[in-house]
Amino acid sequence: MKYFYHIIITLLIVVSAPDLKAKNQIVADLSQDNVEISTDFLGAKILLFGAYDGKKGDDIIIVVTGPKGLVTVQKKEKVFGVWVNTQKINYINSPKYLNILSNRDINDILNQRTRKIAEIGLNNLNVRIQPGKVVSTEKEKIWRKALTRNMLKSKLWSLNENSVYLNKDALFRSYLTLPSNVPTGIFNVKILHYRNNKLISKETSTINVLKSGISAEIYNIAHNYSTLYGIFAVLLAVLIGWITNLIFRKI
Repeated sequence: MKYFYHIIITLLIVVSAPDLKAKNQIVADLSQDNVEISTDFLGAKILLFGAYDGKKGDDIIIVVTGPKGLVTVQKKEKVFGVWVNTQKINYINSPKYLNILSNRDINDILNQRTRKIAEIGLNNLNVRIQPGKVVSTEKEKIWRKALTRNMLKSKLWSLNENSVYLNKDALFRSYLTLPSNVPTGIFNVKILHYRNNKLISKETSTINVLKSGISAEIYNIAHNYSTLYGIFAVLLAVLIGWITNLIFRKI
């Protein structure tokens, strides 16, 4: 019912905006723009819908980008029969969440040059290795593929082609999925309207993902009082170990 309500509101906005077509604007909305993460959070599914001034053959691409920061890729090797991390690379400006959606295959919508310039596609992101680490071009390609593979495996990156539904070259809708391990922060949502490899119009929105309940309190303490939190964690582990040892002695 709430999805229906949002769609009706959007349609009313479109009807009351006579300059929409003249300006090639996009009108879009989200079924929710705040997502709270609690201890029992299993993920979220958000409806994105709207209207655009389209023609036959036009395309819609949606790019959802989470906070950017440090993402580490590690290489495991077998040492004396045990798998251990032997090498690592830090990417300093990698999106910690990325979801790209489109109404058809992106390679059929945009040529390679446009995809590269617009950074549309999992392998077109301008991510950088942390300064101070010297890596050859060939090895950097291997590490870069590993980054994409790891983020896809963790469901923090995804490419969902043919998942944006268009109706009469005027309306669009799609669903954005946030996994249970999604990071907190502000998520930027870009809706891009393309025609013959050319950007016609775009619209932006945001989703705020934040922790709530006891998990929020623990998160805030861990970040604001990291030293005290570390000491408390060590003391708690020692206490639990001592109590466990005491119980087994009595048994």
